[in-house]
Amino acid sequence: MAALLEHENQIFLDLFHRDGLVICARGLGIDRILLRFLRLYCEPASLVLVLNTSPAEEEYFIDQLRSDGVVHLPRRVTNEITSNCRYEVYTQGGVLFATSRILVVDFLTDRIPSNLITGILVYKAHRIIESCQEAFILRLFRQKNKKGFIKAFTDNAIAFDTGFCHVERVMRNLFVRKLYLWPRFHIAVNSFLEKHKPEVVEIHVSMTPAMLTIQTSILDILNVCLRELKRYNPALEVEDLSLENAIGKPFDKTIRHYLDPLWHQLGAKTKSLVQDLKILRTLLQYLTQYDCVTFLNLVESLRATEKAFGQNSGWLFLDSSTSMFVNARARVYRISDDKISKKSKVSEKMDIKEGKELKRELVLESNPKWEALREVLKEIESENENKNSEDLGGPGQVLICASDDRTCAQLREYIIAGAEALLMRLYNKSFGKDERAGEAWIKDRKAVKSKGNARSAKGPQTKKAKVHVSSKQNKIMKKQDLTLTQMMGKTEEENIGEEMEGYKESSSSEEINIEETKPEDFHLNLASDAYYGIFKTPLTILHPLQGCSDPYALTRVLHEVEPRYVVLYDAELTFVRQLEIYKASRPGNPLRVYFLIYGGSTEEQRYLTVLRKEKEAFEKLIREKASMVIPEEREGRDETNLDLVRDSTSATVSTDTRKAVAWASNVWKCCRSGAISFGRWQEALLCSSHHQLLWLIK
Repeated sequence: MAALLEHENQIFLDLFHRDGLVICARGLGIDRILLRFLRLYCEPASLVLVLNTSPAEEEYFIDQLRSDGVVHLPRRVTNEITSNCRYEVYTQGGVLFATSRILVVDFLTDRIPSNLITGILVYKAHRIIESCQEAFILRLFRQKNKKGFIKAFTDNAIAFDTGFCHVERVMRNLFVRKLYLWPRFHIAVNSFLEKHKPEVVEIHVSMTPAMLTIQTSILDILNVCLRELKRYNPALEVEDLSLENAIGKPFDKTIRHYLDPLWHQLGAKTKSLVQDLKILRTLLQYLTQYDCVTFLNLVESLRATEKAFGQNSGWLFLDSSTSMFVNARARVYRISDDKISKKSKVSEKMDIKEGKELKRELVLESNPKWEALREVLKEIESENENKNSEDLGGPGQVLICASDDRTCAQLREYIIAGAEALLMRLYNKSFGKDERAGEAWIKDRKAVKSKGNARSAKGPQTKKAKVHVSSKQNKIMKKQDLTLTQMMGKTEEENIGEEMEGYKESSSSEEINIEETKPEDFHLNLASDAYYGIFKTPLTILHPLQGCSDPYALTRVLHEVEPRYVVLYDAELTFVRQLEIYKASRPGNPLRVYFLIYGGSTEEQRYLTVLRKEKEAFEKLIREKASMVIPEEREGRDETNLDLVRDSTSATVSTDTRKAVAWASNVWKCCRSGAISFGRWQEALLCSSHHQLLWLIK
């Protein structure tokens, strides 16, 4: 197991000496801290329960401890273990991953020896309010065990930015008094990572004029839909429903947060606007993420679907919508001038009939990021051929990270076969084989090449490469394009994730003349099954940032491949921080990160918005921590915590009322002395003693 970094060691010591809730910035290694605690308690002499972990996360932790030589590995308590055998499993000690349902039953039936429990580790603690089972388990544990520890971990600070006194309610359900905040701008974190920062090359790619026009049109339509949504629902006049937030990934959750409780009361217009927002957000995603043919295919399917005309809120008839359609088509093909005037006079139905007569001249605009990626790979190749690379142990290995499987599949095909073959294949597959247009386009491209584009003959895309695709990636997508029904029924993450799952093209494609090897010939022993091997020398692989069944797949690949060059085709905050931690844990090894991003695009704005929101969330948590009122009995280690009183006997109203009034009086004295503000006194009454006061003073 790798040694903890300076700030990680401080987090571990703080939490070891005093129970509490640790909130770290995303990607700063909260899993490394939990892993160190697991290693500490992997002994038969202790019994430690771990809550809120998924099977994939449990497998990762167990694998890491096994590779570190831990003898008494953590075990899983699932429904495969009968109730009669679980008591014996508990008494054997060690670290146990148990499902919440089993733990609730075992605590209520006294099947688990509560007095023998050393403590409980709570992962993803921000969910403790949403998942009532974990909160109930902690309450039962603290009722029966006053000495055991409770240590909670989370790296989602933004989750505490919603609701009223969210962090105080979480700490109350966790029965902890201490709050440890570790943002990226923490002086200890920032100073240490600055000493070991990797070499970063930022490449701001310019969008084509057509892409900029399409992006502006979609943003205009989004703005109109948001205004209409607020007009039909005056109660939704909140800052969260802004255009800046609408382009971010958490927007679907924000909409559900406000509308789900009232969904049955909403009119058809409001529901239609919500679905249109999902569609428009998907269009923005496709514009910067995929090629021009894929984007046009989605746009045409929206316009041609009768259901869209029957249920959309009217955005298809806006001028911005017309501009979007025109420019989306202009990126793929154009029609001769003598036919344009004739075409403009016919209706949409007549346009389909005239389509056979109109001759299309293919344009097939290449994705600007593809060209930037090709230049980056050329630079890496030339540097690897330099003699200085021998001093570093040979050619440096390359890791290219893209958003999802579909992007990775397109990049693999582009690197190996080139943009022309990729776009032509997609065009023929999506819009039928227009042989005349295809032949003319290929002829024009060859003529341009023959005039002087000599450097393309040496690029990595022209190599006779051997390709390895894992067995789970040899699926052919039966339904490539996202239908309107799918978009209207699922969130953006769900429909894009499901659509990408089967996209990877068959390795026996006749349109790409590439020698392929069997998996064992590529000599890659990676735990992840989502990677794409491209070149053997130097080793170059593609890996998606999202959509993997294993949440730690990219972390495994990063440590097993140990790349010298990392190309971020898509930016994700968590992985950027992981690269910082990866470089800091290997101070002697060079690491260069190429950061590709569209300048002035919604992609850049989305990344900056996530950074800003996390910073604001931590600033709010710091202010709340400074003025937080926490009663001494919060941890529940004695009988004074009223949250743990759940007996059937009625309370002595006079005695308990005097206690509640005395508690409120003490807080009021602190308020008058200036120790806390009047608003904080009111919050303390509501958060810390709300239900006791309502129950006692009645």
